[in-house]
Amino acid sequence: MGDMEHQEPTIVINGLRFTYPGIDGHPPPGSKPLIDEFSLNLNSGDRCLLVGSNGAGKTTILKILGGKHMVEPQMVRVLGRSAFHDTALTSSGHLSYLGGEWRREVAFAGFEVPIQMDISAEKMIFGVAGIDPQRRAELIKVLDIDLSWRMHKVSDGQRRRVQICMGLLRPFKVLLLDEITVDLDVLARADLLKFLRKECEERGATIIYATHIFDGLEEWPTHILYVAHGKLQFALPMAKIKETSNLSLMRTVESWLRKERDEERKRRQERKAGGLPEYEKQVEGSRVTGDPARVGARVMNNGWAAGRLHSTIAGEENFFLSSNRVLR
Repeated sequence: MGDMEHQEPTIVINGLRFTYPGIDGHPPPGSKPLIDEFSLNLNSGDRCLLVGSNGAGKTTILKILGGKHMVEPQMVRVLGRSAFHDTALTSSGHLSYLGGEWRREVAFAGFEVPIQMDISAEKMIFGVAGIDPQRRAELIKVLDIDLSWRMHKVSDGQRRRVQICMGLLRPFKVLLLDEITVDLDVLARADLLKFLRKECEERGATIIYATHIFDGLEEWPTHILYVAHGKLQFALPMAKIKETSNLSLMRTVESWLRKERDEERKRRQERKAGGLPEYEKQVEGSRVTGDPARVGARVMNNGWAAGRLHSTIAGEENFFLSSNRVLR
C-alpha cells in the first residue's frame, strides 16, 4: 500500500447539508435540512461506530456516502471522488454499502420486495464473476453458509448471511454498514466483526458501522461518531472515550442518548406551553416558518405508488374498477 493511501483521508465530508427533495426533484424552498453542518475526515484503517437515536440521520448519512443520494460533489468525497457522480466507486467494489433488508423492485407488483426466489446460495455466490476463490471460500466459512440453502426457504438470519457474503466478495476500501448484523446470531456476528477488523488492519480498509447492538464491541472500533438531529456532535478515538468514562460502551452511549432525550422532552414541553396540542403547534409553526415539508405533505403524493397500477387516493378505486368493467 502506497504512502499516499495512508496520508490522504479516505472519507472527507465538508459542510454537508441535505434535504429530501420535493416532487420536482428539488428541496422545497425554506425547508429545514435533515443533515446540516456535517463535517468529518476518516483515514485508512479507521473502524468507526456510528451511534445516535432513531431518526438522528444515521441511515441518510450512510446512504449519501454510499452514493444513493445526490449532493454537491465537494461536500462528500470518498477515496478522492464523488460517491454519487463517480459510479466506478461502487461498480468496482471499492465502496460497498450494506444496509436494510435485502430487497428488489418488481414492476407492477411493488418495490422493496424481499429476495425470496427459489435459487440456491451457491448459484448466487458463485454467479459473481471475477472473484478471488480464496476470499470467497473464507467468507463462506466466516459466515457459515450452507451452499445448498434455497433463498425462499431460509430464515431471515440465513438470508442476511448470504447478503453480507455477496456484499463483501470484492475487496473493499470503504465499507458502510447500516444495522446489518441485526439478524445474525452471536457466533456469526462475532466471526464477521473479527473478519472486518482484519480487513482494516491488514488491507487498510475504512469501515463505518451503524448499530444499536453493542455486545462484543468494546475493543472493535477505533473511533466513535455520535450524531444527533442530523449534526455530528463529536468524533472521538475509542481510547479518548475510555479515558473520560468508566462505563461500558453500551452504558456510555446510553447516557448520551438519555441526555439527548431529556433535552428533547424539555423542548417539547416548552412548545406545549402555548396551549396548542403538539401536532397543531407543528402545523402552525410550519405556516409561520414556511416549511413546505410539513405544509405541503399531501402534495407530495400524486395519487400513484411507484411500480403499481393501484391508486393511493381513497375513493378512486371504484372509478378504476368501473373503468375496467367497461374495458372488458
